[in-house]
Amino acid sequence: MTELPAPHPLLRLFTRLALTAWLVFAIALAVKLACWPAKHTVFPVYHAAVQAWVAGESPYERVGELDLFRYPPPSLWLFFPFGILGLPAGGALWGLCSVGITLWGLLRLWRYALPGAPAWSDARVALYLLAGLAIAARGLWNAQANGLLGGLVFLSVAELARAKNWLSSLAMAGALLLKPTMLSIPMLLAAWKPAWGFRLVVSMALVIGLAAIPAPKQSAWLWEKWVEHGKNSAGERRAAFRDAWTLGLTVADWVRPGTDDPPLETAYARWYYPAIPGACAFLALGAGWWLSRQLPTQSAVCLLAALGTCWMLLFGPAIEHPTYLLAAPWLAWALVSAHEAGPWKSSGFAAGFIGAVLIFFAGGLKANPLFPPLSASMPIAMVFLSAWLVAWGLEQGRAGDRSAVS
Repeated sequence: MTELPAPHPLLRLFTRLALTAWLVFAIALAVKLACWPAKHTVFPVYHAAVQAWVAGESPYERVGELDLFRYPPPSLWLFFPFGILGLPAGGALWGLCSVGITLWGLLRLWRYALPGAPAWSDARVALYLLAGLAIAARGLWNAQANGLLGGLVFLSVAELARAKNWLSSLAMAGALLLKPTMLSIPMLLAAWKPAWGFRLVVSMALVIGLAAIPAPKQSAWLWEKWVEHGKNSAGERRAAFRDAWTLGLTVADWVRPGTDDPPLETAYARWYYPAIPGACAFLALGAGWWLSRQLPTQSAVCLLAALGTCWMLLFGPAIEHPTYLLAAPWLAWALVSAHEAGPWKSSGFAAGFIGAVLIFFAGGLKANPLFPPLSASMPIAMVFLSAWLVAWGLEQGRAGDRSAVS
């Protein structure tokens, strides 16, 4: 009797249930944005910016009570198809596309980049997708650009793992021209693979040039407006930010009990704090480069992209809970493959659990009144993830050495 072929991994029971959860979330988000287009969403900011741009006005001026549009001029082309529609239709389509590209990026990473992922069991694939959804949900629900940004980054990493260098560099160029502050991710990848870094620079120049062709004078004017806006908002610190500074303030509040909620809007202590991100950047670069020498291409790409993401979320500017969508595949990977780090496997479990569970209780503009350390939960998750990544890299290097000897 002929055996039936095994079903495709995406068609297995638990994986189908996980994909169904993504579909339900996408539909719920689209309905919410269509029915309440201006409630708990930042899409009206993008919509107003496109409308101003089409009218020949500056998209970097405040409109009513809306927040400022903060993205570089080429990004307007990404928002354009949604911004020319009405708020309900444009918002709903934006939400569906944001969820779609994020899920697509997660699936491409699973299929082509994450070490050993194609051989994962049905349950492990489902856990990866569900954990990814839990971590990404906050970044998608308020319709921020993090979904599009994350999807582009994930696709770039997946294509780089496949040696599709030009596709990878184009996707990363789109991400950088959407949010230049995530430079740490391509920085580590380019340090490891300079030829890819050169392609990235060429891709960015190409995208900027193509975006300027329809109206060169307006494009130059928009760049001036964007730079002016950046100068005006430099050093801004909001209570919603969640990064290593938040973690430091929380620890300080523990050490000095009796005070109220941690002063999350406290400005950085600029006489010493910049040295810490700089030192950690060199550590990430050095550790990533050293570990990647012992690993195959796919493993090295994922390790470096994940370390760059850790640095960005701990020390990058304007990091909020929704920004942690960018860590969704790496935290989910650490949760699913925690045991591959040997004695440090608990750090992978901790990172994944905190990222997928505590993120739902750690929002808001102030520290949680019942348990203030919740405000620092996501930075803590990134510290655990950093430890797991280094331990994982060391363990894989040892495994490779043992294979070579045998």
